Order: sequence, then C-alpha cells, then structure tokens
Amino acid sequence: MSRVGVLVASFSGKSESFWVATLAEGALEHPPLGADTAVDVAIVGGGIVGLTAAALLQRAGKRTAVIEARRIGQQVTGRSTAKITSQHGLIYQQLEKSFDENTARAYGAANQAGLERIVRFVEELGIDCALERKSAYVYSRTGEQLSDVEKEAELARSLGLPASLVRETSLPFPVAGAVRFDDQAQFNPCRYALGLARAILDGGGQIFEGTRALSIEHGEPCRVTTGRGIVTARDVIEATHLPLGKEGMFFAKAYPYAHPMVAARIDPVRAPDGMFISAGEPTHSIRTAKREDEIWLVAVGNSYKPGHPDDEMEAFEDLTAFLRDEFGVGSIDYRWTNEDYESMDGLPFIGRATSSAAHLFVATGFNAWGISNGTVAGMILSDLIAGRSNPWAEIFDATRVKPLAGGASFVTENLGTGAQLVGGYVRGRPSSTDDLQPGEAAVLKLDGKRYAVFKDEQGNVHAVSAACTHLGCILGWNPVDRTWDCSCHGSRFAIDGRVIHGPATADLDRRGV
Repeated sequence: MSRVGVLVASFSGKSESFWVATLAEGALEHPPLGADTAVDVAIVGGGIVGLTAAALLQRAGKRTAVIEARRIGQQVTGRSTAKITSQHGLIYQQLEKSFDENTARAYGAANQAGLERIVRFVEELGIDCALERKSAYVYSRTGEQLSDVEKEAELARSLGLPASLVRETSLPFPVAGAVRFDDQAQFNPCRYALGLARAILDGGGQIFEGTRALSIEHGEPCRVTTGRGIVTARDVIEATHLPLGKEGMFFAKAYPYAHPMVAARIDPVRAPDGMFISAGEPTHSIRTAKREDEIWLVAVGNSYKPGHPDDEMEAFEDLTAFLRDEFGVGSIDYRWTNEDYESMDGLPFIGRATSSAAHLFVATGFNAWGISNGTVAGMILSDLIAGRSNPWAEIFDATRVKPLAGGASFVTENLGTGAQLVGGYVRGRPSSTDDLQPGEAAVLKLDGKRYAVFKDEQGNVHAVSAACTHLGCILGWNPVDRTWDCSCHGSRFAIDGRVIHGPATADLDRRGV
C-alpha cells in the first residue's frame, strides 16, 4: 500500500509559496463586500489578469470592482515562478506548425508588450517588487533536443524577438546549446499584485477580498452573485484561472495539470545568472531571487495530473534530486504546487465567452506562462471593454474554433477526464478510517458513499464528500499542500471541504466521523 500522506513528512520545507512568505505582516488587506453595489466593470479574480484589467480600465474612466475569493495576488499568480518573458519553451515552432507564421509573430509581439507593460507599471507606480532584467534560456543538455533548440532560435529571431543561439550558459553543468532571449525580466508577483491593488484603490476602484462569486449572469446589465451580496455591472471579466460558469464550455476546451515547486537557499557561487527551462523531459525550470541578503533558487519540475499523489511525489523527488546534484542544494525551505491550464490548440482563450455574450469576458489556458499572457489578457480585455482596437484580440479570440491543433493530446486528456468522472482515483486500501495512519489521506467508501478522508497528526479524522461540486469528479489527495484536488477541471478544496479555487464555487459536504 502506498502511504503518500506519510511520505511527504520526510521532505523538508514549509508547505507555502516562497512569494507569499515574503509578504510582511500587516500587508494590505481589503474588506469583503458588505452590500449590493453597481459599477461599470466587475472583475472576478484578483490575480494578474484581473488587477491588470482593473488598472487599465480605471485609466479609461471606468468604475471597477475586483472580487477576490481569498487574498489578492496570493493564489495562482503568487504561486508561479514569476518569470516575465516571451520565451515560452519551444512555443514558436509549435505555433507556426499549428497555425502559421503570422500567429507565432503576433503571440511573440503580444508577450513582449505584456513584459514591457509590467515594467512600465513598476516604474510609473513605484512598485517595490524586486524587478530585475534577466535573459531567459531554453537549453538542451544533450544533442537530443539540440536541433529543436537551433530551429527555435532561428525562427524566434525571424519573428522579431530578441533571440540568439548560444553554446554556453551560467548553469553549473554543460549544455549542447540554448536559445537566449535578452532583456526579459523577473519579479516578486505578490508584491507586484499589492502595488497594482494600491493604485486601483488610489484611483477610486474597489477591491473586495474574502468574497467568492457563486454565479454570473450576463445580460444588460450583468449580475455577479456572491455569498455577501450582488455586484451589478455593464461588463464582467472572469479572471478566475478557469471560468466559473458553463458559458463557452471552457472546462471542455482546456485541461489542468500541476507542477511541483520549491525554493531553497543556494551558494551565490553556484547561482546561475538568468532564467532557465529545459527543452526535454523531465522539465526543470529555475530562476534566482534575493531575500534578506541571501540568494534563493526557485524551481519547477515535471508536470502531472492534479489529484494523483504518487505522480506528485515522484515529481518532487526528481526536482529535489536535480537541485541537490546540480546546484548543491542541501535542503528545501519552501515546497508547494501550482496548477495551470493548457488550451486545446496551444493559444490562450481571451475575449468574449461566446458570440452571444456581449458583456461577459474570459481569460484562460495560459499553459504555465500566466505572468506575460495574463498581462496580455488584461490589456486585450480592457481594450475590448473600452471600445479600443487591439492588435492581438483576434488571435486570442475565445470564441475561435480550431479543433485539429493539438487535437490528439486533447482527446487523450478528455478520455482521462471521463475515467475520473466514472471511477475516480480510488486506492485499494486503506478501507476504513482505522486503517489510516496520522498524516495520511485516502478516498474511502463509508455508508455506501465515497468520502475524502484525512487523519491529522493528532489522530483527528476529517471527512468530506469525495465528489467535486463542479461536475462530480472524484477528488485526489495533494500531499504537499494538503488539499483535495480535481484532476478533471482543477478545482481545489481544503481538508474541511472549503473550496480554495474553482471552477467549483460550492464547498464539499462534511461527514461526522
């Protein structure tokens, strides 16, 4: 029997995002919605998409309200690597093949513009977020991916991007070759989000934390119903990682995957200069950060389906071994997971949810590059709502139909979703709460119904319904974050059943044990 809940205890490090941990006590907080209100634009989600859109719409004279279920900038945005770059692995070859050269060029130009928009916000608003200009690399350690790396460098350069091919890097191991994008950037995403939030408040905007949107009705006007009141608006932006409702059926057009993430102190002598991601499997993505006069390495490992604990632990073990062997990292200080969504054709969905929803806007499917793509989304959506033309709105159009691009892998993912809906990720044993060891979790059948059960270190049992409140998929245990995750559509729940993020909006039913 696999005891994943016990195994995690052998890993060092706090189960917390490094970026969230850098926030000082007493960081800016915003009250929850206290009464019904009306604005021009209601923005559901206080991450980089929602805050960027709110800041830009305010400059266009719009009254905005940002509605955040938890804390501003501390969810997906605050759990990222926070690379600000148009260098997204080997994306440009993929886009040229799936679409055409013009689409690849527009994608690169948009993400370069997103990078510069962030830099201008930092300068204009005086945001203290440790912004640094760095080069970004995608490297091949052997000759196996070298041809692809060389092709990517040549193509990216022809598309007008700041790309070049190099044979040496500052990594502590040799590479066969690497694509280098010059003048990219990195920052602390939580501090950046707080800076944008302050500017939004200073400009007369409203921000409500601890306010979960339960439903969104589009029309004239639109209505966002929350657990604390109703926000009425002419336009609504769903900046919620994956849209909450069924408009546009985006839960069937983008699938979730998770990443292991760690942060650790590193000897400055061994610290690389730049941001790096491997061209081949397993994926290793790294960058450095400064904190309290120390150099830290923030790293991401191979992706896996959320709610599959054995795959999660294997990914963490691989990443930990990579940092130990290649960078001399002795122990991990912070360990967490993050989720991303990949769209069915490789491009984000940004724009109106459907052709008939004139005032409902969405942004999803950033494929792990949400800092630059999320900023692009905020720029596009603010232009659409303000009635301005945008050069990239068409290629990211959320109502587009291109089923062949990425179709084979997407069909495979959806087949897996179907299996999860029917059978779930259920272990053969333990079969009862008595079989659980302290710190262990499992999906158990109790009184004829499946429950997600966790036994804490004090022996207390926490049992909640194992069926996700979005579409009924059976949940799986996340041993690092100690959450129940849905591999179908990416919803996450706390051990007491509270929804952490959607598309689910309702908590899990609890069971007395």
